[in-house]
Formats: sequence, C-alpha cells, structure tokens
Amino acid sequence: METLKIVCPECNAINTITVELEAIPIPCAICQADLDDPFPLEVTDDSCSIHIMENDIPILVDFYSSTCGPCMAMYDDYEDAALGFPLKVRFLKVNADKYQKVAREYGVSALPTIIAFKKGQEINRISKQLSRVELSLWAQSLL
Repeated sequence: METLKIVCPECNAINTITVELEAIPIPCAICQADLDDPFPLEVTDDSCSIHIMENDIPILVDFYSSTCGPCMAMYDDYEDAALGFPLKVRFLKVNADKYQKVAREYGVSALPTIIAFKKGQEINRISKQLSRVELSLWAQSLL
C-alpha cells in the first residue's frame, strides 16, 4: 500500500493517506470532504501554491480567462480528462483575470496555459487549447 500527502480540495488541509482500492471515498481528516474528488479544483492565489507544493501526486494547472474563447472551449475537455485520474493527478484551474498574482508568479503570459508540476517543480507547460485525449495522455505521462 502506498502512502501519500494529499491536500484537501475543500479546506486545504494536508492529509497523509494510505491508498487502498477498496477505500473510496477517502475523507479529509479535518472537514470530511472527499480527497479523491476528481473534478478540477478552482484555486486562488493562496491555495494554488499549497496544492502544487504539498501534494505528492502530479498537478496540472489550467490558467484561463472566462473571456478567452479557447479557454472556454477546453473547459469540458479538461473536466472530462480529470475524471480519469482520482488520487493520481490533481487538476487545478486558475482564473488568471481574478488571480493575477499566481499567474505572474508562474510567468503565464498567454491563455490558456497548462503547467505540469511534480513534487512542487514545474516540468512542462503548454500554451494552447488541448483536447480531452491530449490532456489525458499528458496526465498519464506524469504517472
């Protein structure tokens, strides 16, 4: 059995869990939210870094704008891709219009930009609209 640090998608508490196939859902020790919720998580300037730095699983972060056509066209594909990776890859979303600090911190200059992180380190980025298949293949390559 594998032990992982997982940040709660609701309260941002850092949980240490043992991954067992039968133990789904896995509740947060603080707020009881499902740690294995696969849906993309909308994060803020403050919570984005916590998820990137503290999760043991790889992270994909979609920097987007609600006024960006390609960003909105990718919305459903990003969500659909995330559903295939509960407790394997955490999919985050950052509204770059609303949370400009974190977008600047990671040098985002074009939208959409998706950045992959492992163990807190950026390992790749793409600044274009991706399909569900492309996103799923990229997430799979992070495992």
